[in-house]
Amino acid sequence: MSKLLTFLKGITGRVTTLLVLIVSVSILITATLGYFKLYQVTAANSEIRIDRAARAATALFAERLASEFTVIRDEAGTPLALRLKGEDPTGALTFRDAHDALLKEIGAINQGAANLFRLNPESQAFDRFATTFRRPDGSMPPPMSIGIMHPAYDNLINNRPHLGEVPVMGRMRLAYLTPIQTATGSVAGALAVDVGWVDDLVAARNELRRQIIIATGLILVLVAAFGAASLGAELKPLRALSRYAEDLAAGAPAGAVPYRKRNDEIGALAQGLERVVALQGKLAHLAYTDPLTGLANRSRHLNDLDQALSESLSGQRKWTLLHIDLDKFKQVNDGYGQSVGDRVIKLIAARIKDTAGDSARIARLAADHFAVLIGDGRPAEEVETLAEKLLTEIHEPLQLNAGEIRLTGSIGIVLLQHDASDADEAHRNAGLALRKAKAKGDRAVFFSSEMLDDFQNHMRIERMLRLAIADREIEVHFQPQVNPATHQLAGVEALARWTHPAEGPISPGMFIPIAEASGQIVDLGTLILELACEQAAKWRAAGFGFRHISINVSPIQLWQPNFIEVVKDALKRHDLAGNEICIEITEGVFVDQSKQRIEKVLAALRQLGVLLSLDDFGSGYSSLGYLNRLPFDQLKVDRSFVSDIDTDVRKQKVMRGILELGRGLGFDIVVEGAETLEEVTVIRDIGCDAIQGYYYSRPAPALLIPEVVKKIQRLKPSEQARTA
Repeated sequence: MSKLLTFLKGITGRVTTLLVLIVSVSILITATLGYFKLYQVTAANSEIRIDRAARAATALFAERLASEFTVIRDEAGTPLALRLKGEDPTGALTFRDAHDALLKEIGAINQGAANLFRLNPESQAFDRFATTFRRPDGSMPPPMSIGIMHPAYDNLINNRPHLGEVPVMGRMRLAYLTPIQTATGSVAGALAVDVGWVDDLVAARNELRRQIIIATGLILVLVAAFGAASLGAELKPLRALSRYAEDLAAGAPAGAVPYRKRNDEIGALAQGLERVVALQGKLAHLAYTDPLTGLANRSRHLNDLDQALSESLSGQRKWTLLHIDLDKFKQVNDGYGQSVGDRVIKLIAARIKDTAGDSARIARLAADHFAVLIGDGRPAEEVETLAEKLLTEIHEPLQLNAGEIRLTGSIGIVLLQHDASDADEAHRNAGLALRKAKAKGDRAVFFSSEMLDDFQNHMRIERMLRLAIADREIEVHFQPQVNPATHQLAGVEALARWTHPAEGPISPGMFIPIAEASGQIVDLGTLILELACEQAAKWRAAGFGFRHISINVSPIQLWQPNFIEVVKDALKRHDLAGNEICIEITEGVFVDQSKQRIEKVLAALRQLGVLLSLDDFGSGYSSLGYLNRLPFDQLKVDRSFVSDIDTDVRKQKVMRGILELGRGLGFDIVVEGAETLEEVTVIRDIGCDAIQGYYYSRPAPALLIPEVVKKIQRLKPSEQARTA
């Protein structure tokens, strides 16, 4: 002891002691920094992993058991609950093979365990009824429950998810427990997923701590013997791993983890970092991959698109964006089911990948919507050829167990170098080109500036129309329907007209389709009905015998739940009899509607006394079976049968056939679109009940209609001059 004290009092001892102290402090600081960085990364990635596990598990439940479950998420997409769709949770929360298979898949994806619990109404505990845990012999483990002493119980019983450590078989596991709610929102059970034993998840951290303690002692001994040079050499790998850990925490690790093959504390640290890097790679794969097709998802596509735009705008490389959409894919899901629809999507995705080539960056943006980025600088002609090949592949029939399925597609194309300055503009322009392609049907269309002009004009008119309807700028003009044999008025049709204060007259052919596309057709139709009824009341008070006013009703408006009440209220408000109004509907109302629904709505209108007319007869989808059962009063023959009827014998035969059919069913026959005396003469001789067309009058404001009718009544059959 006296020798040691003497040594410590000497210069060598003091220097050695100071050096050991400095090295000890240095090792402590360096080790602490490395340990802290690894701790942060491990904790952050553990949280990400368990969050992803919960998202994946609930998403799989909502996908595979879509008829029973739906996911409730917060704004960040974190699952808050699984909600049952059915009224009785018993069937959905009883063990089935489907539950066992799905839990095994969830466990395999998350590399952990998965359990299903059902709330016991008597004990108020959550009883486990399905699990991935098995005894060593493969049999089911004993029953277990989440009771009041369980750390997750308070959250679950109060309908909240629980994230944290939970006890399992005497150890702790990092788990996420998601409440399962009834259709009314009360708690009925829970889905639990975990990512393994907590002590396993932090094994690298604990190993690092142990190795740091050992290394500190060893290094202190070596420092005393070998001095500062050896100390510096030993700290070099630790500094490198610390920098790597910092890069990893920042999300930008450079290359492989160094020193991972060493069998000392530096190697243990490197191996721990390597495991973290591997976990981060798996999480990144989940975050950027579409789980159904294996293609990139929307997030990955946006990253690729930003890079492609940067290279295109800088002139480094020419990129082309293709948006592919399957036409009427919803019919596949509706007709064959979700599983067949998923199979179709996977097959189509494989065809797109094979056709586009390995250099293309392909992503699935939505259910049946794909994006392809081509960066090989090929000219527009070759891009068009590729698009045609893609459409050809989509056309090829798909042979499935459910039968043969044939699809068509549409493609919108954007040359990024010329037609986009950012991702939003690229997607918007690709969407406009795709919209044009779908309108033409089964086409590939390049974006052009005219599409944007048309779209912006469409949106401008849509905004103007909304204000025009609210401010009652829309007017109603009327066109007479005339008996050709007597020149007496058979009725008038109300037609919407719009004169904008700044734009002037806007054609119905422009604003009515926009109203239908934007959903404003209901408000527009209600306004026209109101104005027509208002005018009918005025004419009746003035003694003008208008017979009835025909009003066009869009299928969208007809199928509104309150349509019958709207008509009833309008008649009552203006004290009109039902037969003073004639509702004109086109054959489009028969599309995608049941016979029972059509009959119910039309019968309700007839109970109001309203007349019913089938407009544009012969141009669409009408069935003789409908005509025989439905309570129409008149058929309105489309103009396509009238044009040049005086010189076209076949049209005359068709018109006679329509007349005979209509008369046999008790309908009046109204012909629209007659513009010449010759056409009127032939229609009159065939025996139709009424004619509506420019020969007698163009649509005119209500104030002019009585005088127009007087001029019509003074006409002689030989007169060829039009009244308007």
